[in-house]
Amino acid sequence: MPRWLVYSGLAVFAVVFAGSVLTWRFLSAAGYFTEVQTEVAADCHEIRSVPGPEDIVVDRQRGVAFVSAYDRRAVMAGGEGSDAVRGGIYLIDLKGPRKDWGLSPVTPREPESFRPHGISLYEDATGTRRLFVVNHPANGAGEILIYDIGDDNQLTLAQTVRSSLIVSPNDVVAVGPDSFYATNDHGTSSPTGKMVDDFLLLRNGNIVYYDGSEMRVAADTLGYPNGINVSPDGSRIYVATTMEAALHVYKRDPQSGVLEAFDFARLGTGTDNIDVLPDGTLLIGSHPDLVMFMEHAGDPKALSPGQVVRVEPASEGGGKAGTIYLNKGEQISGLSVAAGYKDQMLIGAVFEPKILACKQSTEIKSY
Repeated sequence: MPRWLVYSGLAVFAVVFAGSVLTWRFLSAAGYFTEVQTEVAADCHEIRSVPGPEDIVVDRQRGVAFVSAYDRRAVMAGGEGSDAVRGGIYLIDLKGPRKDWGLSPVTPREPESFRPHGISLYEDATGTRRLFVVNHPANGAGEILIYDIGDDNQLTLAQTVRSSLIVSPNDVVAVGPDSFYATNDHGTSSPTGKMVDDFLLLRNGNIVYYDGSEMRVAADTLGYPNGINVSPDGSRIYVATTMEAALHVYKRDPQSGVLEAFDFARLGTGTDNIDVLPDGTLLIGSHPDLVMFMEHAGDPKALSPGQVVRVEPASEGGGKAGTIYLNKGEQISGLSVAAGYKDQMLIGAVFEPKILACKQSTEIKSY
């Protein structure tokens, strides 16, 4: 047999083998080999919504929730009119009976191109209230919008933050009236580059910090950093990394904004948005099977399992973690957030036109 043919055969084998290994690594990380066998049920009431209530934050003092939503499938479909799709911010008054909860629009007039993603509520002892919003304009780079919240919970644009460091923003957490951390889930804004990052499980995502005047990278080498939040005392920053199926914990210097890696927990599920309860407990909306989630993104009839992970961090590191809600997707598919209020939690999703209001369990179950 000619030597060139042998070498060619070995080269083809090497490429096929490498491709198979990479595919296996991707599918394994995406939860493809994980089967949801036992569901963890909760007492839930369905709230009708506009499509895509992806993130929810609760103002526990006022007893209201802000919901970030837009019709992602209409945007993904492309074609005439897709650039004109405008999302919104909605309010749920939580002070009445659960059966009466519903969405009221408080969508700001500015900017005209408004597709909100992650949101964060800031409030301080002086009574200042602001809503920080990740926005994806139709024909522009991502930006962080800062809104003043009025006594009537209406929103007025106070500031727009843009930077070359904001390349693929996903979520934001406010740590001051005009300062924040934000996650870039990829190291590029290119759709092709993002696909390469995900398939090769590259850790090109990062966290940026804005101090009110300048922006810098606060942490990097992260695999799809998604949800971000801060501990009640401001000393810890929590970051969910979807492709790592994990939670990163950083010590935070309140004066400089510098982050120091402190703890890491592999949760075994595609972590998304993080809610922090007043006692420091975390509720993390999660995707147990990211392959099924991608199928759901393209087909509303395809179910995508959803999970809520409860994490009780210990001050010295470690803590307890387990599931308080797990569903195969019949109740809600593409679950992305669980925001707690008293004994309830509001569960939102990336595409679905509904929100679930569920009894919030404190009983942690293994998964």
